[in-house]
Amino acid sequence: MSKYISIGEMSKLSNISIQTLRHYDKIGLLRPTYTNEKTGYRYYSIKHFIAIDLIKQCKAMGLSLDEIKELIGNYTSLESVISILSKQEKVIDEKIRELSNIKNNISYLENRIKDSLNKGFNEVFIKHNKERNYIKYNYGSRFTDEFEMNLRKALLDMEKKYSSFISELAFVTSYSQVKNGEELKYDSLLLNIIKDTPHNEKNVVTLPEGDYLTLYFDDSYEENRKYFNIIMDYIEQHNIEVQGDFYEVYIMTRVGNDGKDKSLAQVEILIKNT
Repeated sequence: MSKYISIGEMSKLSNISIQTLRHYDKIGLLRPTYTNEKTGYRYYSIKHFIAIDLIKQCKAMGLSLDEIKELIGNYTSLESVISILSKQEKVIDEKIRELSNIKNNISYLENRIKDSLNKGFNEVFIKHNKERNYIKYNYGSRFTDEFEMNLRKALLDMEKKYSSFISELAFVTSYSQVKNGEELKYDSLLLNIIKDTPHNEKNVVTLPEGDYLTLYFDDSYEENRKYFNIIMDYIEQHNIEVQGDFYEVYIMTRVGNDGKDKSLAQVEILIKNT
């Protein structure tokens, strides 16, 4: 075997691209044994395989190139190695938590969509809900620019606080407004995150456990009035006593190429205990 190993051969033998080997040289992580001054071509030796194996091992643990350079560049004490590994272990734990949250978000949304498809749209049914905690914002009618700006601020606030995007948002509408055929005006906005809402959060409201008249719809929010009317007709036809206000819960919103929105949402109201 030749005294030197060309960068092309080293690339094949180590399964590391030539571009990456050049980058390692540039940052001082893996210097070649010899560089031809005329051609700039790099050559390595057999001894480099040990360093390459160590680099791969460290990368597999998620260490940064700077951290790997620190390990390789000096005869780092075993105590220092433990410190670096412990730090990386914490980073990995945090990534696992983040991925777990993402998985929970996906599972939650998937189950909500499946439930809506199983129940069907525009049909009233009774759904038993456990207690649900929401963070309340006293914002008025949705159909204003001011409301939309306030909503953006609220969503951003929750995203920064909990590193999690809101899973659902709900609008509270007075029962009397719907019953009397008045213009729908939202009394407040409720935001819910999938993980438990912290009890130290201000303005937490709890939707009580119980049976709710529920209806799924998949339409523009501007068409929501007709879905309130469907539930209202159902209440009157079946002489059902309800309590509290209507909750219009938005599960997922899509926007088409034409810029028009369409939302999977549900309208619900608590049935009064007899």
